[in-house]
Amino acid sequence: MRIDSPGTLVAEVRWAQAKKAVDVRKRLDDYLNMVERQAKKRKVPFTGRIKPSEDWQGALEFNYRADRKVRGFIRQCPHCRRVVIAQVSGDKDDAVVNVANQLLDTLQDHSEDGWWTWALLGLAMRLPERFALVKSQVMSGYLMLQFRNRYTEVSVERWGLADVTLKRWTLEEWALQATEWKRIRAQHMLGEVERHPAVHLAGLRRSPTTWLRRKVERIVLRRPEEIRGVVWHCEPSNRIYSVRVERGTQELLEQIVASVQCH
Repeated sequence: MRIDSPGTLVAEVRWAQAKKAVDVRKRLDDYLNMVERQAKKRKVPFTGRIKPSEDWQGALEFNYRADRKVRGFIRQCPHCRRVVIAQVSGDKDDAVVNVANQLLDTLQDHSEDGWWTWALLGLAMRLPERFALVKSQVMSGYLMLQFRNRYTEVSVERWGLADVTLKRWTLEEWALQATEWKRIRAQHMLGEVERHPAVHLAGLRRSPTTWLRRKVERIVLRRPEEIRGVVWHCEPSNRIYSVRVERGTQELLEQIVASVQCH
């Protein structure tokens, strides 16, 4: 993962799952040797330094200079076995060390409670760690993240400029006619989410699936057809949010909705 700043600072994180303990010093040596070879090809001087970390247990810190200056660390978590290498790079006048220390202190390589935090451009929520991200969509004024665990699907969406949208529609009309819920035989009722006006929905997806197949899925595979969701308007952020759970429980829906940071 690479994150660019408006200036010349860049943060990068690489991680991999290991089945057993690895030699992080060798991994780091291999990485820095690769960087040095690339610098030599560009005829750029390279200097580097490695030392045990005082802030991160079991980690190695590194600093190097080539055409940019870099500070980072590498570590393997003794619990989840993930190997993480993270660094911040910048030009010679950038405060690389200060920025790196602030960013690297926030890294977590596993969940403490079985739930993972997912975030994209300010849209943040928590899901059980068994869910995997299967689809994302980023557009002007719209974000969507979709997750799946076996047969259960979760979609979290966010729309901007809610004041413009709600001049034409009520929240109830918009939820039923301008979102994915228009494809679903939905029952709905008005309510609240964290004191925000909301529409609570539940229904069945319109599908050409045969009656026999639906019965097999429901009885044998234990795949309930119900879709549950909530659409709400967050006035402080001027945004509309939606969480939809397909083939999942009401409890799961409520837990995810409660975790969404809307403002």
